Amino acid sequence: MISTILSVLLLVVVGYLIKMRAFVPVSFWDALSKICYWILFPGLLFNLTSTASLSAEFILPFCLTLLIAATVMVIYGFLAGRLIGASGPATSSLIQAGLRHNGFLMLAFVQGAFGVAALEIGAIAVAVLVPISNIFAVIIIFLLREGEQDAHLGQTIMAEFARNPLMGAIILGGIVNLLSIPVPDFITGAANILGSAALPMLLLCVGASIRISALRAHSAALVLAVLAKLLVLPVIMMLVGLALGLDKDVLLVLVVLAVAPTATSSFTLAQELGGDAPLMAEIITVQTLVAAIGIPIWVLAMTHIL
Repeated sequence: MISTILSVLLLVVVGYLIKMRAFVPVSFWDALSKICYWILFPGLLFNLTSTASLSAEFILPFCLTLLIAATVMVIYGFLAGRLIGASGPATSSLIQAGLRHNGFLMLAFVQGAFGVAALEIGAIAVAVLVPISNIFAVIIIFLLREGEQDAHLGQTIMAEFARNPLMGAIILGGIVNLLSIPVPDFITGAANILGSAALPMLLLCVGASIRISALRAHSAALVLAVLAKLLVLPVIMMLVGLALGLDKDVLLVLVVLAVAPTATSSFTLAQELGGDAPLMAEIITVQTLVAAIGIPIWVLAMTHIL
């Protein structure tokens, strides 16, 4: 497991150093991020969701665990914002900090540490949480942003879904899986190639997205954002999952998902819809750095608890 952690972190560090040393133009990272977001990661998700086991005995308690955990984190973020007297936009960033996740890091870690079966569980978790977290995040940012409120919340939610390639890959993969639609070998082969390229490229992009220079003076907000991922969400995920009868292997993946940092797309969402984008950038950076310690600690703890 230590070897897996170091391998994942090494790729993240390499991405960070490449950007800091200006080895490639800044425009390269924008282009690579688009390729990862629009092609590589959707290919990986389609490949995994189209072949994963989706029995009712597993999927119902699994989805309920994720939905309960997401709801608790919305409440936590709101209360955290009230506790420190944060503005509406800052509170929405605190909520995103606990609600959303970096699926790239989570999938890379569970694949190396626990194997293909865990990777499939992780992909199903991403498939469930992407729509939940996007709907919650858009509604919350709209409700808490300052200034004039937009009357077309529903249209904005639909627009976010329509331009999210992960949703398309998840829905298509789910339909193929549930209806047992045969997929031609050349499509499966192409999806496998995209999937194998996705995680290393995505990890480099995660490293390039780290903004140490963005850290300023939001110490209280950052502490609460770190607590959300390092303590509150993994505990909720573990307790709810145990209560609903999820097995050890599934709980391990969900706890890794819980500790994984907030998705880098949270910054873009905050920027476009009126959240606190600078605070969001700080939270993403700090959570990414803390996850390097938090994930192995929680995995070791879970192996002793379960």
